[in-house]
This record gives sequence, C-alpha cells and structure tokens, in this order.
Amino acid sequence: MTVAFVFQGGAGLAAVQVGMVRALTDAGIRPDIVVGSSAGALNAVAFAQDPTERGLDELRRLWVGVRRSDVFPVSLRSLAAGLTGRGDGLVASDGLRSLIERGLRVRDLRDTVIPAHVVATDALTGSTVLLSHGPAAQALLASAAIPGILSPVERDGRLLIDGSMSADIPILQAEALGATTSYVLPSLVPASPAGAPSGALPILLRTMGMLLDRTATRDLAAARGDVHVLPAPSLRGVTPLDFRHGVELMRLGRETALGWLAERAGAAA
Repeated sequence: MTVAFVFQGGAGLAAVQVGMVRALTDAGIRPDIVVGSSAGALNAVAFAQDPTERGLDELRRLWVGVRRSDVFPVSLRSLAAGLTGRGDGLVASDGLRSLIERGLRVRDLRDTVIPAHVVATDALTGSTVLLSHGPAAQALLASAAIPGILSPVERDGRLLIDGSMSADIPILQAEALGATTSYVLPSLVPASPAGAPSGALPILLRTMGMLLDRTATRDLAAARGDVHVLPAPSLRGVTPLDFRHGVELMRLGRETALGWLAERAGAAA
C-alpha cells in the first residue's frame, strides 16, 4: 500500500492543512508521498522536508507570520507594468519568493525526506506539469503563479502557472505516482457572503474558485484508489486573500480532522 497526502490549493486558506497534517500524523497516518498544488504545494514540500513535530512547528510559525502584503505586494510600478504589457503580472513575485525561501530547507525537490511532487500548469497548453526534481523554490513559485496576477515561471522551456488551474486537488497525479490510498487535505471553504465580492481581485478569485471546484469534483470522481477526503471547516468572513487568521485556521483544521478520525474509528468499531 502506498499512502499519499494530497494538498489542495487555496492561498491563505491553506493554513488549515497544517492542523490536518498534525491530526493525521498524531493518529499514526503517515504518507509515502505528498503531492500539492499552489499554496498546498508549499505545505506539502515543507512537511516532506521535515515530517516531524519540529518541522510542523516551523511550518506553523511560517503561516502565523505571513501577511497579504508579503504575498501580494501591490505597487504602482508593478500594476502599471502589468496593465501596459511591460510585465506578465500585476503583482511582483518577490514577496512570494521570499516567503517560499523562508519555508524551505532543501534546494532540490529530491532532497526531501518524503518524496514530494509539485503540480504546475503549462500556460500555453493548459496541461498539468508534475515537478519532482530540480530547484524547489522555483517549482513552488510556478505552482502558485496565479495567472494575470503573478508572473509565469519559465522552467525547462515551458511557461508555468498556478497548478490549481489544471489540478486543484491533484488526486489523479498522486495515483499516477503509485498512490493506492490517498488522504485529500482541502483548503478551508469560505462561507458564502451575503453579497457579491467587491474589487477586481476578489471577483477574479471567486470566479476562479467556482471553476476549480468543478475540476476538483471531476478529478475526485475519476480516482480509482482508496480516497479519503477530510472535511473542510468553514469560517465566516475569511477569504483566500485573508492571511490574518493562520492560528485559527490551523486550530480548526486539527479539530475538524480529529473529529473526522473519531467518527471513522467509531464506524469501524
């Protein structure tokens, strides 16, 4: 049996996965491989490089300290460059790269303790690209490059963008790598607000989210192995762009996962 942890994308909401991983590993469930998209890829690789209590503590501290301005440092220069065609994104990638590098100890994806695989998307064909070796920071930057917002990343002759565009929940990629049992770690699903989102970026992300939900549902239905999808807790008012609630999200992720594990244990008794 080959066990995979599959990490969904979700920007700031992906903090919830840290609590889920802690609950699973405390229960003795440990992966043979990890696969992740976008922000979930950062969690996957950070966990895989040090799958211990210490490693999870470091990942927790990373999420506690991050702010939206760290990931999306909006400036008039970057906005002007993106809008006039002199740049490939509206936001500079420097902040995200710095965050990624703070969370990494390994230079190459092959150096992780648990085999880690990062999902990106070919910007020209829309096909899924699986990154299993090479510079880890570059792979994670590509996997999180929201099209139009952050610049694509050139790697091996390809322009790569956010992995969630082709595989928000990379369950099929995990199974292609040999996973027979997969634990899917979703990002937190935000409660539907009373009104429509306001602002260009929130509207874009809401629209993308609806499209990605359909793709994820399709991929989960096509999976052939033993797939366990952990429940995603909900927290009203928290959006993918809101990085202020890391502590609460991680706590909710752990509590929800523990409840799910208890229900499974009760059903098996």
